Amino acid sequence: MTQADILNLIDDELLLDNIKTELNKQHIVWTDHSGTENSINIHQTAINNDGVIAWWQYNEAGKEQVSVRLAERKVITWKPPVTTLEQPSFRDGSLYFYENYLIIKYKDKHYQRLFIFNIKTLQTEEIILNALTIQIKVIGNELFLGGLYHDEEFIKVTMYADRFEKENIDEAYLQQRNITFD
Repeated sequence: MTQADILNLIDDELLLDNIKTELNKQHIVWTDHSGTENSINIHQTAINNDGVIAWWQYNEAGKEQVSVRLAERKVITWKPPVTTLEQPSFRDGSLYFYENYLIIKYKDKHYQRLFIFNIKTLQTEEIILNALTIQIKVIGNELFLGGLYHDEEFIKVTMYADRFEKENIDEAYLQQRNITFD
């Protein structure tokens, strides 16, 4: 399924909720009941193998959220926490599914933040790196994170059906496994 197909599915979902949207090749845009513009960018969407769709919903008033449409057509929303008075920013962000885990990366003022959201249990956990920028590489059920700041920090998250495990790794481990961040 292409990103454009995902955007069309999200537009259909919004139309079922009686939201009048404008859809083009890159965005869905609409104005909510309070007159605030909302939008979804084609590159801020994800879908898993079970047909669960996720999208980052930009809101010009700063009330941004991640929405997840489960296979049974239930939509749940998650408000990205922020540690400042600033609104979260999805610039340089990403959404990625691995089975029932949604990996969410976004920017909060100066730092990038990364959360793993289990769509089955509705549990969310932040993976904290001492980093301005977080690099991500997913290989199978392993999520590799590289943090760039003064000293590099690396974490490996292994995702299982019912849990995930985190461990600190070093650059030698990445080199041994021939893992590079794109």
